[in-house]
Amino acid sequence: MTSDGGVGALAARRARDVTLLREAEQLAAPHQPPAHPRPVVLLPANHRALTPVPPAAREAFRRHLRLQLTRAFAEPLEQNAPAPPADADDPEGPAADSADLAVGPMLGAACGTCGGACCTAGGTHAFLKAASLVRVRRELASDGMPAPSAAEIEARYLDALPTAHYQDSCVFHASAGCTLPRTLRSNLCNRYLCGGLTQLTRTTAARGEHAAFVAAVDDGHLLRLALVTPAGAQPITGFAAPAVTPVSATLTAAPTPASPAASPATPPP
Repeated sequence: MTSDGGVGALAARRARDVTLLREAEQLAAPHQPPAHPRPVVLLPANHRALTPVPPAAREAFRRHLRLQLTRAFAEPLEQNAPAPPADADDPEGPAADSADLAVGPMLGAACGTCGGACCTAGGTHAFLKAASLVRVRRELASDGMPAPSAAEIEARYLDALPTAHYQDSCVFHASAGCTLPRTLRSNLCNRYLCGGLTQLTRTTAARGEHAAFVAAVDDGHLLRLALVTPAGAQPITGFAAPAVTPVSATLTAAPTPASPAASPATPPP
């Protein structure tokens, strides 16, 4: 049962989102086609500060990776075996790596406007589990190439660690997005769609048009607004976004892997 305080907080959040959506719709109005206005969707906004990836975080990720690689290499790799099941906490619903050639780039543009709020839950584990690494083994061994060793896979991940990342976020969450190629990302990262992105895909599919306005919001403020299409994101300027103090927190050692909250966005492709 939800407490009265929880109900009040939920109602306040919904009221805040309604206000933010109205503000975004007003700002988008001058850029709307008169005959068929495009939908406006709210996404969270990452506004964390960039900071060097601490040695302790690199080491915590290396330990986590080695543990998951040990599990992934526990059985021989069967080239023709069915694809392994997704990680247990992979969500149901449409995939971020959708086969729709228009949806993928559009989601990437939307995620870029958000800045990767869901990535902040990646910590020093990057959502990587044995099931993801079994898939990585299989994909790297395709096209007649020899199957990579655990050490070779480990080297690929460690080489992809950036010099700087968003503080207290995933170790691979850098200024331009995820520094891992999609093949090396976790099953969860490749499939996850936040609530805002799910709404975006459903709304555009219902309208038969791959274009929408995405508003990135945080702490009750509209921080960024963009028109997103398969061609990319076109920022909407001319409004005074409030100054937001970058999040500053100490990066902790490997947190327990957890699914992102219901609202953040998936890492850009």
